[in-house]
Amino acid sequence: MRRLSALTLSVSLVGLVLAADPPGPSAKTVQHVGGEKVVALIRGIESVEAFRVGPVEDFKKGETADPDKAVAGRTVGGKPVAMPKDFAAKLTAALLAEETYFKSDSKGTSTGVAFRGKVKDGGTVEVSFCLQKGNVFLRVLDPSGKVLKYGDCRGFRDDKQAPLRALAAEAFPDDADVQKYKPKPVSEAPPAASADASGPFEPGAKPAKVADGFTFSEGPTADKDGNVYFTDQPSDRILKWSVDGKLTPFVEKSGRANGLCFDTDGKLWACSDEKNELRKYDIATKEFTVVVKDHGGKLLNGPNDVWVGPTGVAYFTDPFYKRKWWTRGGEEQDRRGVYVVSANGEVSRAEGDYKQPNGVVGSPDGKTLYVADIAAKQTFAYDIKPDGTPANRRKFCDAGSDGMTVDADGNVYLTGEAVTVYNPAGKRVGELAVPERPSNLCFGGKDGKTLFVTARTGLYAVPMRVAAGGRQ
Repeated sequence: MRRLSALTLSVSLVGLVLAADPPGPSAKTVQHVGGEKVVALIRGIESVEAFRVGPVEDFKKGETADPDKAVAGRTVGGKPVAMPKDFAAKLTAALLAEETYFKSDSKGTSTGVAFRGKVKDGGTVEVSFCLQKGNVFLRVLDPSGKVLKYGDCRGFRDDKQAPLRALAAEAFPDDADVQKYKPKPVSEAPPAASADASGPFEPGAKPAKVADGFTFSEGPTADKDGNVYFTDQPSDRILKWSVDGKLTPFVEKSGRANGLCFDTDGKLWACSDEKNELRKYDIATKEFTVVVKDHGGKLLNGPNDVWVGPTGVAYFTDPFYKRKWWTRGGEEQDRRGVYVVSANGEVSRAEGDYKQPNGVVGSPDGKTLYVADIAAKQTFAYDIKPDGTPANRRKFCDAGSDGMTVDADGNVYLTGEAVTVYNPAGKRVGELAVPERPSNLCFGGKDGKTLFVTARTGLYAVPMRVAAGGRQ
């Protein structure tokens, strides 16, 4: 691949977009691209045709500029910011560098860079990169402009992304949002948590991909034999990874199932947000009953994740993520919350306000409930009273999460840029990088000592020092 010195820049690009969801073609033609493939496509660019630095709205309008003209593309407090003249070249080089990784932890931003390039086979790749928080989106087009693939790249480690964040900080010295993500000097940076002898991971453990080809894998849970069930929500299906290493479909029409959990009777609970339902499946017949579909006569926001305790009481989160498959209106509930389904089917809402409640799980003894607020970047703990009611909400740790699980020692596992582990006191005790950004996880396998991680296009397995803790 030719390096930056050989790149040719022009001003002919129309239609680069930096947004939360890249525009795409119909469901029949779109192919979602996972993190590793996104990186490969970016690094396959042999020449750059156009470049732009500036606010999101400039991309939406299709405006582009050559590197010299792009330096005034950002405004802070209504005044243009003068960026270094060689900023465009530096940033493009950093994006294409072999040692650079990308991360994503936020939707939308006000500052970005985009470029359009040609790859070896003559195809076109459009890349949009968020300077503030690291979002990377791309589209792959054929010569006629038809979108063949699009996707986003997530799940890579912050330390490998530091050069990009440093460049953004250099370009926008007066922008507090950008400066907040400026990497600290090595002498000031806190040591990263690792899987050492006292941690829950086996020495030298690395995630092994056991299945792939998914659009967005989510919601794993294990039955009593250690078989793992998980969802591919955009594809509307629930799949099963058996203890003998076979992948089979469980149901093809799952109501857009997301989070899953088995109860003590072997029934599979599913957060199916196509019609905003909480379902319960009979594994033998694959038939389901709708357990919850509304609250107070109003439509739920969209059940996301569920945990069923040892007494049969279920807890599920109800954030609001507007889905492309919805025909419904906006939020009907007065807040986004955590719901409790008693053993006799009565539904109530737990105390506490949330921005976006997401992951939920209980301690091995069933006495503590953990709820992650992914938008607030915090996880909370409740005491579970004898009747199943959550009480005494308090902050557990300063980290949000998509999915959650626990091990037999009571450690709590969260997902974000990596898998992070917190002991029952809320202290971080371990971290494990995953090739793709992890969404959710559970323990499974014959002995319950394998951690299964759903991560975008793949399902990964990690050998552990500890076993599962209670319901997953």
